[in-house]
Amino acid sequence: ISQRQTRVRVRFQEFLQNFYETVTTYVTQTAEDDAQDGNNIQQQLLYPYIDQAAEISQRQTRAQSHRTGFESSHADMDDFDLFPFNSTICVNFRHLLSYDPDLADAIESEYVRFEPYLRRATKEFILSNHPELDPSNDGGGGGGHSRNQVRTYFVALYNAPTVLPVRALRTGTIGRFTSVSGTVTRTSDVRPELLVGSFRCRKCGLLAPDILQQYHLTRPALCRNPRCQNRNPSEFHLEIRAGGGGGDSG
Repeated sequence: ISQRQTRVRVRFQEFLQNFYETVTTYVTQTAEDDAQDGNNIQQQLLYPYIDQAAEISQRQTRAQSHRTGFESSHADMDDFDLFPFNSTICVNFRHLLSYDPDLADAIESEYVRFEPYLRRATKEFILSNHPELDPSNDGGGGGGHSRNQVRTYFVALYNAPTVLPVRALRTGTIGRFTSVSGTVTRTSDVRPELLVGSFRCRKCGLLAPDILQQYHLTRPALCRNPRCQNRNPSEFHLEIRAGGGGGDSG
């Protein structure tokens, strides 16, 4: 891990924790306050990403309660159906640009390189504000509770400063954070994406956990067993665990 990747992770977590917006509201004055100027203006600090972390905590808690049969209201079913939002923080890129222009520029120019560290920062931010969501805090006393908890968190960036038409996409945009506009004419089924995988060596049986995938099935290049030293990627098979959640890289 390079120092730049570490700095991006730390500064992005600081942004999520510290960014705020000032909202000005006008309060209707009473007859007694009409003679006093300025009393009808109030300012409030809003922390949008701390609020999102609180909403994520509530959704996960309600979804877990629904799974265990403690609640069955329609509101809980709605939260349960919005599963992607149980683990995703939506970040306004213009917020990032105003808070830390250097960080915004680094993310925009090398998004693919830094995206795993943005996910790591998001996870640390959410768990630091809501430690009850940390599966490691289950202590083994919650039965199957930790098995159903979210283990990977994501960042959804929106409001990019520039929007490109599909025809304007070139090789120079590969790996960058880019917003594209166009007309959807056909869709396919949504398929899961393998982000991190664990592979077992067919020769010695040693497990190689948490192998970061590079947009295709990426097997280990070498077995970690010093007595095996298997260098054939085809001799590693993917471990499938029911109900398991992938870990984070970075």
